[in-house]
Amino acid sequence: MNKSIHNFWIGRTALLLLVSLAISWLIFASFSMRPIERKMRDADLDNTTQFDGPGWRVVWYAWAIFLPVCWCNNARDPVLNPVNVKKFATRKDWWLAAWFFLSGYMFIALIIIDEIFWS
Repeated sequence: MNKSIHNFWIGRTALLLLVSLAISWLIFASFSMRPIERKMRDADLDNTTQFDGPGWRVVWYAWAIFLPVCWCNNARDPVLNPVNVKKFATRKDWWLAAWFFLSGYMFIALIIIDEIFWS
């Protein structure tokens, strides 16, 4: 494949995925994470407001909602109990978390694959 054509398509795809990631981050934080936090606070199950770097709490909530409860997403998580989060999550929250995760992982995968195979 011609290098300039390759750069054009990889660049456009990466930009599209990055914009999708940014939009999904904001939408998930506003329409899923905040209402779930409010419900958890009302039920005295919230201990998550003590942490948040540059928006990492959003990633933790999406992780807890999107992934099934398993060895990497279990109740022993010191930051956020996914079992409690899943009690208050709706189907809409799962779809928004899926959008957020898939945008992010596809962006990262595209960059890694581009670096490995076409650099």
